Amino acid sequence: MDAMTLEGRLECAARELVDRARGIGLTLATAESCTAGLVAARIADIPGASDVLRGGAVTYCDAVKRRVLGVSEDTLRLQSAVSDPCAREMAVGARVLFEADMAISLTGYAGPGGGTLDDPAGTVYIGLADGRGVTCARCSFEGSRNGVRAHAALFALQMLLKRCDDM
Repeated sequence: MDAMTLEGRLECAARELVDRARGIGLTLATAESCTAGLVAARIADIPGASDVLRGGAVTYCDAVKRRVLGVSEDTLRLQSAVSDPCAREMAVGARVLFEADMAISLTGYAGPGGGTLDDPAGTVYIGLADGRGVTCARCSFEGSRNGVRAHAALFALQMLLKRCDDM
């Protein structure tokens, strides 16, 4: 898939998300580490986003994940910042911080370096929190650093869209 196609898919997913969220009166928030605000930026690119996007936090370091989003010290120490529990706590923290109906979080290894044997570069955990609970998806993306980040952002937007469909 070339960059133009991926860019178009990101824009289309963000536009559809803003339209659907506006239609059902849903507010959104983001907590992003490896994507550094890409999901929030894609949503904010769409006219009318201010009706749904409450805010976003870029929490690149563990101390900020703790202070801003309330990720527990135990989670960071025992599981790491790139883990299912951390993504879940980030999503819950963003939902509370921004008083949003739904929040998405992304934490992972965009590459090309980093990662572990269990979670190599390209691994991203994407958490979603709403009034019904918290879910998390472990994803593995290939490509350049920017490609991994863009694919993760698209997956996050699609997760939000799917949850809107369930409302």
